[in-house]
Amino acid sequence: MIEVKKHSGPRDALDVLFSEADDSESEIASYRDLGEVLVALDDGKIVGHVQIIGHGGVAEIKSIAVYEGKRSLGIGAILIQAALDRCREMDVRLVQLATAAASTDALKFYQRQGFRIRRIIRDFYIPERGYRPHVLNGIPLLDEVILDLEV
Repeated sequence: MIEVKKHSGPRDALDVLFSEADDSESEIASYRDLGEVLVALDDGKIVGHVQIIGHGGVAEIKSIAVYEGKRSLGIGAILIQAALDRCREMDVRLVQLATAAASTDALKFYQRQGFRIRRIIRDFYIPERGYRPHVLNGIPLLDEVILDLEV
């Protein structure tokens, strides 16, 4: 049984999960300590996290990850639903998130959770932002897709 609760300890304990979600150490450093983090626990052990950063009626799911050995078990969906519930408690009306255009599995996952594509930011994943040239699913990692959901 997966339990989700607010993380109250130091965020550096979640560094591996933040790195699973984002390849840029400089980007992670810019947002790691912002907002709230919810963690998914399996038998008392952290198996995933979701970070919510809210701004006046709008929130962003900035980081979400599940340890590789625990993926495809529904934990990501549980985390998304917990984050959406928390956003509703915060009187958030719109929840946004971003993922790489090359990350086709993530795009499918978020759309199954009800998110819709809002816009694309071209050339987001560049060395100046701490990203190394990379190919994902046979697609060059370049563009970021912004998705949102009204709650």
